[in-house]
Amino acid sequence: MSSQSRILPFLLVFLAQTSILFAQVPHSKHLYILAEENRSYEHIVGSSDMPYLNGLIKQHGLASEFYSTQHSSFPNYFWVTAGISGAPFTDDDETTTVYDGDNLVRRLQHSKLSYKSYAQSLPYPGFQGVYSGAYMKRHAPMPYFTDMAGNPNEIVKHVDTNQWLSDVASGDLPNFAFITPDGDHDMHNCDSIALSACLQTADQFLKDNLSPLLARPEFQPGGDGLVILWADEADLDGIDDRCSATAKTGCGGHIVVALIGPNVKAGYKSTTTYHHENLLRTMMEALGLPGPYLGKADSASDMAEFFVQSSNSPGAPDFAISSAPGFNPHSTVAPGQTAGYKLMVSPMSGFSGPSPSPAPACLPELPATSALLRSRSLETRQMLRFPSLLRSTITLAFPFRLAILRAHSPRSCSSRQPA
Repeated sequence: MSSQSRILPFLLVFLAQTSILFAQVPHSKHLYILAEENRSYEHIVGSSDMPYLNGLIKQHGLASEFYSTQHSSFPNYFWVTAGISGAPFTDDDETTTVYDGDNLVRRLQHSKLSYKSYAQSLPYPGFQGVYSGAYMKRHAPMPYFTDMAGNPNEIVKHVDTNQWLSDVASGDLPNFAFITPDGDHDMHNCDSIALSACLQTADQFLKDNLSPLLARPEFQPGGDGLVILWADEADLDGIDDRCSATAKTGCGGHIVVALIGPNVKAGYKSTTTYHHENLLRTMMEALGLPGPYLGKADSASDMAEFFVQSSNSPGAPDFAISSAPGFNPHSTVAPGQTAGYKLMVSPMSGFSGPSPSPAPACLPELPATSALLRSRSLETRQMLRFPSLLRSTITLAFPFRLAILRAHSPRSCSSRQPA
């Protein structure tokens, strides 16, 4: 064997035909987030005043170390739908302005996924006022985006929760919904009543609005339904502004976030520290929305640990790998030398987006360009070893960094197949 060997084109074919198992967020065409307000984790988890919620937590998944990104309700709703707060959005609760920043509504529309905003006590579909009875617009973020508010055909998807119950009963459900109880039912307006009564009222709203949904086929074994119970921030009267179990100040406090659905690990309790951007990342992956992800969700990890992982059939490709366009398709490497390459990953299964054409029998050789490839749903750091048909050892890390640890004599793509 010569001192240098050409990187084998079969490397790409081999990787494309290898089934790779790693933690990922399963896709859902029925994802619904329901917002709660202003109560710290300790008030809710284990509380006898919220038996329905605690029953769901015991059966499904709880993020026991989830911390709000900051205080004040309004910016937290932007965090979970746009991945940022502040410019180009606002912290002004009284604003009647709508905003043109990138957001979840825009991404749903581009991917042709259906959505609705359900808000309790909304006086009529498409209402854009700031208040109506106990309804507060700042707790219903989707109508603040021009993609919804600026289009008369879209803003009428902002409806009352009575419509939610009707849609659940009929099965006419959108792919995504943001569900907003009014201030009397989301633990916000508790100043004038006992906290226990406030919690009981919120728990009854959850039971009334989630029980019919969870009885539907989408939430039975084999279904793809996912409900996220999410609190915007922790106690304000305390004040709880914890960022983590060890960082006691600077954020929005310790909050309850629970994941509910047939693909969530039963009785799972995560101790990983999460913030709103992690949840947004998880929702976008579940919906199959392409990256780059919104705001800080693009650099945040997902919450894939919550989900049951299904095994693909042996040999069924998860993705196709090819050399990135625009690079010299030839390179050489000495045996034992480590080399980085820029690759392009296309979905085959377990990813969103169109399936690529079948991989050709002979693919271009990789460019000798050291690069880090990032791909949706592949943020967990882990190492996988491929005992190569090429008698090479290949190590793949996530995000992808490919290293050829050994290279052997090249073979003709047209005349010989790997042994």
